Amino acid sequence: MISSNIPAGNIQVISINGHDVELDVELRDTSTDWFYWCFKAKFPEKGLYRFRFTRGGKVGTRGPAVSRDGGKSWKWLDAATHESDREFEYTCNEAGEELIFCQTMQYLQSNWETFLAEFSDHSAMHPGTLCRSRKGRDVELLTIREGNPKTSILLTSRHHAGETMATYTLEGFLRAVLADDAFGRSFRQHFAVFAVPFTDKDGVEDGDQGKNRIPHDHARDYQEPGIYPETIALRKLLDREKPAFVLDLHCPWIRGGESNEVTYMVGTGIERMDREMERFADFLEAERTPQAPFFKKNDIPFGTSWNTAQNYTQGKTIKHYAAELPFVRNAQTIEIPFANFGEVTVDRNAMLAYGASIARAVYRYLTENDGK
Repeated sequence: MISSNIPAGNIQVISINGHDVELDVELRDTSTDWFYWCFKAKFPEKGLYRFRFTRGGKVGTRGPAVSRDGGKSWKWLDAATHESDREFEYTCNEAGEELIFCQTMQYLQSNWETFLAEFSDHSAMHPGTLCRSRKGRDVELLTIREGNPKTSILLTSRHHAGETMATYTLEGFLRAVLADDAFGRSFRQHFAVFAVPFTDKDGVEDGDQGKNRIPHDHARDYQEPGIYPETIALRKLLDREKPAFVLDLHCPWIRGGESNEVTYMVGTGIERMDREMERFADFLEAERTPQAPFFKKNDIPFGTSWNTAQNYTQGKTIKHYAAELPFVRNAQTIEIPFANFGEVTVDRNAMLAYGASIARAVYRYLTENDGK
């Protein structure tokens, strides 16, 4: 028994023949093939079950993420490399077992609310709303401000709805900033933070691909006049709050290739910003964590690999928009793999640690490079 009637559900059941299940993803308004999926499975009897997608490129390097508690927590099906990008197997040991399988470790509004509740008494944390989505949902905006810092930072994730590990990383950044320790207190003394965890809010909650929407997706909507409430509101926030650092968090393709299983930054082709990317990369490498290590050598300059002008014909990114604003010192994108940084398998805790390392690097970049 397979159902997509769950938060962020996405699946097409092609056929079920005993313990063999054939599946496909729902592309919805995505114009190209993509890989996000999430479904609930109830097993009527014990035994080995085989799940196979009609097309490849749907199963990641550690297999699917699996939740046994309704999506509250996740583990990868495989601790080591999962060879097939098209199918996976699961052995049911108890009839009636019910699990959620997902291409990635899901991060939804409920996860965000759990995080906020943990810090609900923190005097520096100010939850709010950026805008209302097309479907009437509140689009979260978290402000962290203590005293009257002169410099602010903008963090965003989920311009593409399925890129969940980016939001775990964003949470890790915020946890480091909110911490009651020397680093957190010093960070809050120097900087305010604005964070938008779900830029494509409807896509996140509905389980859309988000990538390559028709006519274009949220990540290509930073030219006038804009078609999405979230990106229009983010442009207004940029102009109003004038952050010195703008950091947009993404995830790459699901697996394979030279750049999909490492974390990296992406050059803009704007000399001033590419110079600042080089400087920031030095700090990010110096602050790297063994759970999710960053290496500057993996960055992709503009004009190389996929990072060419052709990739931006649909519209302008938030990074490119912010790079043209005179008050923005640095505007960058970090790509964050779904399941592994090279040989290192990552999960929620690794992403939180990575986010904290990014926070330390931002702090050092803005304080040690002040005025340069």
